[in-house]
Amino acid sequence: MMVSPARRHASGHVFAVLSYALCAWIVTQHGFHLGRMVAGDGADPFIYIWFLSWWPYALSHHLNPLFTHLVWQPSGLNLAWTTSIPSLALLAAPLTLTIGPVVSYNLLCLAAPILSAASAYALCLYITRQRLPAWFGGFLFAFSSYAMARQNDQLNLSFTALVPLLVLLALARIDGRIGRRGAVGGTVVLLALQAGISLEIFATSVLAGGFAWALTWLMLPARRSSMRMLLLDCLWVLPFLLLALAPLLWAMFAWRRDIHLPEAWPDFFSTDLLNLIIPTATTWLGGRFFLPLSQHFPGLPCEQGGYLGLPLVTILWVYLRRTHRYLSVLFLGLLLAMLGPHLWIGGRQTPLPLPWAVFRAMPLLGNALPARLALYVSLLAAMIAALWMARAPNRWRLVVAGLVVLFIWPMPRPMQTIPATPLFAPARFAEVFGKNPKLLILPFGFNGQATYWQVQSRFGFAQTGGYLGFPPVQAQRLEPIIRLYLGYNSPNLAQSLAAYCQSTGTDVIVITPGTQPDIRAQIMTLGWPARTVDDVTILTVPSVKHD
Repeated sequence: MMVSPARRHASGHVFAVLSYALCAWIVTQHGFHLGRMVAGDGADPFIYIWFLSWWPYALSHHLNPLFTHLVWQPSGLNLAWTTSIPSLALLAAPLTLTIGPVVSYNLLCLAAPILSAASAYALCLYITRQRLPAWFGGFLFAFSSYAMARQNDQLNLSFTALVPLLVLLALARIDGRIGRRGAVGGTVVLLALQAGISLEIFATSVLAGGFAWALTWLMLPARRSSMRMLLLDCLWVLPFLLLALAPLLWAMFAWRRDIHLPEAWPDFFSTDLLNLIIPTATTWLGGRFFLPLSQHFPGLPCEQGGYLGLPLVTILWVYLRRTHRYLSVLFLGLLLAMLGPHLWIGGRQTPLPLPWAVFRAMPLLGNALPARLALYVSLLAAMIAALWMARAPNRWRLVVAGLVVLFIWPMPRPMQTIPATPLFAPARFAEVFGKNPKLLILPFGFNGQATYWQVQSRFGFAQTGGYLGFPPVQAQRLEPIIRLYLGYNSPNLAQSLAAYCQSTGTDVIVITPGTQPDIRAQIMTLGWPARTVDDVTILTVPSVKHD
């Protein structure tokens, strides 16, 4: 019995997705139970678990989902400038409400590389018309150093499946395979969803697309009619997109902006030039060997995602030097942007200025971290590698492609135990603390697990601190508090914390076992009423007496 070409093609696509799923499971979950562990390490995963719970909770309780008083009492926090992932939270709400936010979060972490690989596979299949090169390109994008450095820790930045679809939509429009109505509608939906996953990727994708459009206009005169068509499509997209994003934009620009990132961050979170060929701890092959060098690269390990590897760099060089200058200039432009405002080499910042310095004063883009532009470098590199494989001699291409995969194969991503504790179970919490108390929980800030405990209690308390990303402006002005947030002690911590608790209306301080001994000792000198419940010390804040 003969298999029809359509069925054969469909089975090939299914095999590609299943192979991506297997790779994603090996890297992200590697055998751990989805309901007993949390993908990632540190406190960042609990931010996304909080938001996955918050959106259904806020809507079901008729609360404004873009503002919360549950953290940083009494002023609260404008969530429009945080990584609140409304698109993912709303799409995953049925899962969150039935199987819980932890499993929902773990499934989204598992789905991120699978969907990113599938969308890049579709894009590479479109430009090569061959399944094997398309599979290669999809793998390179979804399991790139950029994606894996953020996997299991930065869900908003690792969920990148919409970016290749935007490119695919533009190419299909240029080739006449889709009309204006479909192109405009598809772009509005994709960009609106992307803004609800990561505003930063939304802004930088518009920037990268604008750069590609301008470069095409300048370097490919024969394509100018297509560029006019795309520009007109974008003018149609704009009003519908503004309408779709109106609530978010209103919250961002009409309300108080709480989050201001340090001005030095774009310099610090840039890509070291050597990172292109030197792996970090994220990469399986050579990551540990080169750690004495890579540990000096700028930024944190989760932001060091510029690694391509020598085999892939060789493919890019071989292919680009033989083809049109357009791809070479496009790739070089994105690469320069990824390197940041000034060139870093071997962990040292040079005085040599780079093009990204121009964008530092721009709205939205001024907050973007240049290292995260590795997303677009990895996508373009994956597309070029797929084109190379489609044209390379059969006897060599599998060997070279295998080397590329070997060089970028990631280390298994970290997992951690769920920090659930009986004290924060809803009934037990109400018995110990009463109804809707205001707590300050130690460890404070991103060193603690209070974000998860708030979810565990079903938002049964408000925090006079909290960790949903970078602390708000009002907290940044209080030096002892911000030092406590960062995990450092201060000589006058006890007095500063007492004043902070009185001014914010804190009811109790909860000292959990992870609190540093010196910080605990200072706070206990306040002499406030204390009791021990389970393994937690609870200090009651004296009420303020007014004359």
